[in-house]
Amino acid sequence: MSVEQCPYARVTRLADVTKLLRSKSALANEPELFANVAEDPVNGEINVREFLAASFIFSEGESHRSRRKLLNPLVRTDALTGIREDIILPEADRLLASMPAGADGTVSLDLVEFLERVFIHFTARLIGLTDLTDERIALFRSLAGPIAAGTSSAYLADRATINAQALAAKARYRDEILLPSLAWHREMRRRIDAGEVHDDEVPGSFLRMAAAGLDPRWADDDNVVVESSMLFAASVGTSTQSVVHTVDLLHTWFAAHPEDLPEATDPTFLLNALCETIRLRAPFSPYNTRRALEDHVLSDGTAVRAGQELHVELMAANRDPDVFGDDAHDFNPRRPPPEGNLARYGVGFGMGTHQCYGLRVVVGNDGKGGAHVELLRKLMSAGVRPDPDNPPTSLVKDMSKFAIADIPRYLTYPVTLSA
Repeated sequence: MSVEQCPYARVTRLADVTKLLRSKSALANEPELFANVAEDPVNGEINVREFLAASFIFSEGESHRSRRKLLNPLVRTDALTGIREDIILPEADRLLASMPAGADGTVSLDLVEFLERVFIHFTARLIGLTDLTDERIALFRSLAGPIAAGTSSAYLADRATINAQALAAKARYRDEILLPSLAWHREMRRRIDAGEVHDDEVPGSFLRMAAAGLDPRWADDDNVVVESSMLFAASVGTSTQSVVHTVDLLHTWFAAHPEDLPEATDPTFLLNALCETIRLRAPFSPYNTRRALEDHVLSDGTAVRAGQELHVELMAANRDPDVFGDDAHDFNPRRPPPEGNLARYGVGFGMGTHQCYGLRVVVGNDGKGGAHVELLRKLMSAGVRPDPDNPPTSLVKDMSKFAIADIPRYLTYPVTLSA
């Protein structure tokens, strides 16, 4: 059967997913596939041009390797420790302390909003945004959601509207936040080169690298906008969703397993719960797209031809009962780790060349948990639980794209805190 007769092949078995993603020659990550240009050329081209193509995430070869190498120090051990201890956790404490309690002593809040406000500070530091007043942080947060939706609108309902909102948000982000920050970094670079300012007076960030001209692609302001917006869309959105989903799944788990309630603030238990959430629900989209560069035969006998589009279904692979047990579709923070070199989260962060850049942000450089686990500890210590009177809301997806149960991408998740 030709590529034209069978335009894409589903890759759902863990053995096939790991083999293909680990290969350095088998696959290509093309923005046109992720944006589904073939099915919707108008909206697809908007996604590629405005949100995807200039990002290192959708590049291959030296273009990918060189930029990833430059960006890696931003998530090394000392950088992440500083961000966690100096930015993320203090901001969480400040926000929690500012929230008034009701007459019964409980605090009501939207967990999505709370986490976005916390993680937006981390992302601003990672990118290198300046003049971070409360007003500008609020603006930054208001733009993050629409831009994140724009990057993945191929999987959402009413795509044209999503793209229009994303383009408007991107324009404001560019003009009101990104370009003024980039101008500041370029001025600081000039002053460093002139000997007026010491190099270590400017914290490491993406914009510092761009201003220094460390990669020729970053000389184009449009490329800097796309690279930075992809960084914050991925970091804020995915981090927020992973913690919200963990809270959601743990609430159900504790109701069925009250004997585990004493473990609710144990960091190892919470890290296992977070990894289990990522195994079941990341990357919060139905599949990753890839182009086959070589002929393959999948483990079920399916022939894949060079040039064919592949839908790599990470969530399906992460529910393989041969690897994760007969209850692989269920959430179980007590699940024993899989055999071999596979982590508890399976392929939830991807694998190989394009493995998620934020892996170490979530699980820590030592694999013992990062800021996400500490945030979960704070929330569990505060007695977090879903608000029974206010159900969560989520983005409306195009469910024809999903072969597995809907994985909500929460817009709101009301909770109460009792402690």
